[in-house]
Amino acid sequence: MAVNVSVKKAGLPSLRWLTGYTELLRTMFLREVRARYKRSALGLIWSIVYPLTMMGVYTLIFAVLWKTTNGIPHYPLFVLSGLVVWGFFQAAVQVGTGAPLGSADLIKKVWFPRELVVTAVVLSQTISIGVMLVILIPIDLVVVPETAKTFALAVPIVGALVCLTLGLGWLLSVLNVFFRDVEHLLAVLFLPWFFLTPVLYALEQLPGAASHPWVIHLLRYGNPVTPYVEGMRAVILEGVVPGAPVLVYIFVVGPALALVGLWVVQRYADRLAIEL
Repeated sequence: MAVNVSVKKAGLPSLRWLTGYTELLRTMFLREVRARYKRSALGLIWSIVYPLTMMGVYTLIFAVLWKTTNGIPHYPLFVLSGLVVWGFFQAAVQVGTGAPLGSADLIKKVWFPRELVVTAVVLSQTISIGVMLVILIPIDLVVVPETAKTFALAVPIVGALVCLTLGLGWLLSVLNVFFRDVEHLLAVLFLPWFFLTPVLYALEQLPGAASHPWVIHLLRYGNPVTPYVEGMRAVILEGVVPGAPVLVYIFVVGPALALVGLWVVQRYADRLAIEL
C-alpha cells in the first residue's frame, strides 16, 4: 500500500532553529537526561560500567583465550577506544530513530521544529562519550605519552561524529514514522554492523587483508563508522594524525549527511504530525 506523503517544496535546509529555539532545545535535552537517569542510583556511572565490562570480556576472549589479536599493543585500550565511538553511535541512532514516536503527543499538539526531537536525544548521548573520553584520554597519555600531541583532535572528531549521527537519526526517524519496521530492522542490523566495524580488530591485521584489499577498502569507507573509530584511535591511543583520506571522510561525510538528514526532516515536517 503506497503512502501518500505531502512535502514542502525543495530547498536548502534552514538553520534558524539553532538560534530561534535554543531554550526549547535545552529544555528537551534536560528532559532526556533526567528520563535516562531517573531513579538510577549510579547515574552516569552506568556509562562507564558497560564499556569497561565489554572491554574485559573481549580482551579475555580474543587476547587471552584465542590469542587472535596479532600483537595489537595495549589491546584493552584498543578495544575501549573503539567501543567509545561505537557505543555512542549505536545508542544515539537507535534512540534517535524512535524519538518522534516517543514524542508523538507533543508533536501532534504543538508546532515546533521537528528536528529538535532527534537533536535533543542525540545530544543527551554525548554525555556518555564525554565521560568515557575524560577517563580514557589520561590513561592513554600515561601509557602512550606521544598522544599528548594529538589527543586534542578528539574534540573535532567527536563533533563530526555527532553530525554523522544526527544525519542518520533524522533520516531514519522520518522513515520510521511512515514505516514502523525501520526501528526493528535497525535493531537487527546493529549486531552484524558491529562486527563489520574494526572495534575488536585492525583491518590491516586481518589474515585475509593482503589477498582481499578491495574488501578492506569497502569495510573502511563503505561503513560510515569505521573512519571515526580509526580516527579516534589514532589521536587518543596511537599518537598520530590520521591519513588524509580518513580525515576528509570524517570532516566531509559527517557534516554532509547531517545536512541531508536535516533537509529531509524539514521537508516532511508538516506530514509527521498527521502520520503520528
